[in-house]
Amino acid sequence: MKIPSSESSILILVEDSPTQEFLSDLFRGEGYDAVIAKSQSEALEALGQKPFNLAILDFESRQIKGIEFCKSIRRNFRLRHIGLILLMDTKDPLDKIKGIYAGADDYVNKPIEAAELLARVKSSLVRITRDLDANPVSKLPGNVSLLKELEERTKSQLPMAVGYIDLSKFKEFNDRYGFEKGDEVIGHLAVIISKTLETLGNSADFLGHIGGDDFLLITTPDCIEDVCKKIAEDFDKSIASFYRQEDRERGYIITKNRIGNLAKIPIMSLSIGVVTNEHQKFSHIGEIIQIATDLKNYAKTLGKSIYVKDRRKEPFA
Repeated sequence: MKIPSSESSILILVEDSPTQEFLSDLFRGEGYDAVIAKSQSEALEALGQKPFNLAILDFESRQIKGIEFCKSIRRNFRLRHIGLILLMDTKDPLDKIKGIYAGADDYVNKPIEAAELLARVKSSLVRITRDLDANPVSKLPGNVSLLKELEERTKSQLPMAVGYIDLSKFKEFNDRYGFEKGDEVIGHLAVIISKTLETLGNSADFLGHIGGDDFLLITTPDCIEDVCKKIAEDFDKSIASFYRQEDRERGYIITKNRIGNLAKIPIMSLSIGVVTNEHQKFSHIGEIIQIATDLKNYAKTLGKSIYVKDRRKEPFA
C-alpha cells in the first residue's frame, strides 16, 4: 500500500468497496490525502508507516469492529491523538454511546450525507490541531500537554510516579552518524517506552516527549520500577543495531567529545530519574521536575543503563 505524506491525512477503514471509493473521492476532492484500509490489520500497518490526523471507520462490519479498534488506538501512546469518526448503520442510541466511551470523537449515520461528514471532519481536524502539541519526531505529546498533565496529577494527590528518561552519548552518536539516524533512535526509544507502559503500566499512564532525547512518563508507584527495568533492558538489547558493524564490534565510536577532542565514545546507554509521591507531597511541579532531573543526571554518571529512584521521606530543602 502506498502511503502519501500530508499534514491532513485521513485513514478510511471501511469494508464496503462503493463506500471506500465514495469517501476517497470526497476527501481527495477537498485536498486531503486519503488512504483506504479494508481490515483492522491493514489499518494498523498503515498507521505504523506514517502519521494520520483522522480515521473514518465502520462501527461494525464483517472484518471491522469499530469499538475494538477505537480502544486499541486509545491505548497506544503514539496513536491516541488520532481523531476517530464512526460510520453508524444503527439507530440504537446505546451503540453510539458505546462508541464514544470506546474513544470515538464523533459519529455519522448512514446513509452518509457528504456535507455533514465534511463538516464533522473539518471540525475534528481543527480540534486536533488546536489540542495537539506533538513532537514531530516521536508524535508524542510535547511540553504543553506534558506540563498540563503533570499539574493536574500533582493537584489530585493521587498515587503518582514520574520517570525522566535521557540518553547518554546521544550527541556524539548524532555527530558520527547524522541527525536522520539520530531521529531513528529517538523514534525507537519512543516505541520501547510506549510498549512497556502498555504492557506493564496502567490505562491512565502518560508519556510525553520533552525534546531531543528526553522523555517523561507518568505512571503509579506500584508499576514504576518494573517499567524502568524493562525500558532499560529492551534499550540495551536493541541499541547496538543502530551502529555500524565495526563500531559494534569495538564497543565504541571514535568522534569528538563535548570539549572537541577525538575520543572513544561508548555505545549509548539510558538513564532514568524516578520520583514518586509515596512518602512526600509536592505542591508544585517544579519540585518534581528538579528532583527527577538531579536523579537522572546522577544516573548518567554511572556509565550504564539504569534508573535511580528517590527514596527519601522529605523533598529537597
